[in-house]
Amino acid sequence: MQCLIVDAYSTGRFLPAVLAERGVKCVHVQSSPDIPDYLQRTFPQGAFTETLLYDGDLEALLEAVRPSAPAFVLPGNETAVDLTDTLARHLGLPGNAPDERRVRRDKYDMAMAVRAHGLRAPDTLRTSRFDTAYAWARAHGRWPLVVKPADSAGTDNVFFCADPVELCTAFNHILGSSNIQGARNKTVVLQERLAGTEYFANTVSVAGRHHIAEIWRYHKRRGRGGAAIYDYEEPLAADDPAAAALRPYLLGVLDALGVRYGPAHSEVMLTGEGPVLIETGARLAGSILPHVVSRCFGTNHVELAALAGSDPAAFAARAAVPAEPRTGLRYVSLISPFAGRLLSLDGFERLRELPSYADHFLGVRAGEYLSPTVDSATSPGVCYLLHEDARQIEEDYRRLRALELQEPGGLYEIARTR
Repeated sequence: MQCLIVDAYSTGRFLPAVLAERGVKCVHVQSSPDIPDYLQRTFPQGAFTETLLYDGDLEALLEAVRPSAPAFVLPGNETAVDLTDTLARHLGLPGNAPDERRVRRDKYDMAMAVRAHGLRAPDTLRTSRFDTAYAWARAHGRWPLVVKPADSAGTDNVFFCADPVELCTAFNHILGSSNIQGARNKTVVLQERLAGTEYFANTVSVAGRHHIAEIWRYHKRRGRGGAAIYDYEEPLAADDPAAAALRPYLLGVLDALGVRYGPAHSEVMLTGEGPVLIETGARLAGSILPHVVSRCFGTNHVELAALAGSDPAAFAARAAVPAEPRTGLRYVSLISPFAGRLLSLDGFERLRELPSYADHFLGVRAGEYLSPTVDSATSPGVCYLLHEDARQIEEDYRRLRALELQEPGGLYEIARTR
């Protein structure tokens, strides 16, 4: 059996090895000539039988793909979502519903599709004109507002604007920058600021039947310019009241967005009036270490997506068992307080001294410039803490944050910018 993986970057880099264990050979499709460097550096060299580049000529790509006779196609990253659906449709493979309105990518159309399905979504505007944005904000009458690109992911260019001046600054910044695929942002989305507790869920679907693999609770900080900084995340127990409130809503959102096959990652705010969608990505969760998640759940998002594509019957049997964390787990995003050239990675080895340390990965290299963390893109990396005793995890988390602030002898060995 052969499959296609589009953009095997970030978490998608783990797909080829998992599929190889199931006897599946993989062909890689790069969705654009302009994949950002921070994604390209995660690519699993030597993992594919062939790599094909999509340069905008769909017919040429289809002709190049057909000889491999793929049985299914999977997205490896947010940049892959559109092309994955297109390839599945043209090759007659299992795939999501046609998305001419781009409800799985454009944050405005996503909110409108969820509302049309009878579910709550945030008040939303999409525009390229600041006067329109300002008029909407005045009519909305509640600050702060969330301001972000229509087509991106994570905390990329997400701002929380407390007044018209901040709105103008964020609006102009977004239109003057590019999204994660390198395309210039043409529109800006404004949304109401939701009040509540934020969660995310990782799901995998087959023929429109959805399995919720994990639900996690976010803990974030407010960074410079009002952007959200990820602090840490923890999974919910199956009997957590929040999980019970979120499950039916999440399944409805996936139906509303036409997600029928493959992985998805959804972010939801649980408000006093119930769950409200922030956004859904029809792809794997970003920046995870699957083997650590498996130590907690017995499986992980990557493994389930591979199983669903290669053996839907076996996936159905696995999906019949509710997800349940077996031990305490905390995913901690590293937060750099410093600016300067990173002299060495040796300081990060101190993480291994923490009793609950499970693993870590870094998005920075020695010799590179380290920026203060202001969003997910400027986080130096991630550390997982795993232990049966929640008190040990909390103690180690506090020690980790202290190491980040320690100078010298902490995590970051840098030549300071004066």
